[in-house]
Amino acid sequence: MSGRAALPCLRESLDLVAQEASDLVNLGDQIQGVISRLVSAALPSDPSLLIDAQAADLLSQRLSGLANFVGALAEAAPAGLAADIEAAIRTLTLAEQARRLSGPTMSPAPETGEMMTFWD
Repeated sequence: MSGRAALPCLRESLDLVAQEASDLVNLGDQIQGVISRLVSAALPSDPSLLIDAQAADLLSQRLSGLANFVGALAEAAPAGLAADIEAAIRTLTLAEQARRLSGPTMSPAPETGEMMTFWD
């Protein structure tokens, strides 16, 4: 047997994706609060900001729908069906996200470069 970790089951991988999307919904809700405060301060000078700010709410709603959809796919996936998600994990640009989505059965390969954010 090679030294490679066992493949994660598809159900587990889909559950991890659904959880990640749910976490993003929560982050989107926090961002909506910030946007709301910023728009309130600027509203008298630019009422169109309110319409533009509603995109954050739409983002949260769409992410919530995606989380529910992927969660339902996870429930429908045959138990024990393994999936090689290594190629998909390599497409992620954030090492922490790759770690979360890799699950406990595999560790992502070391990153060659972590994407920087404006607060790094």
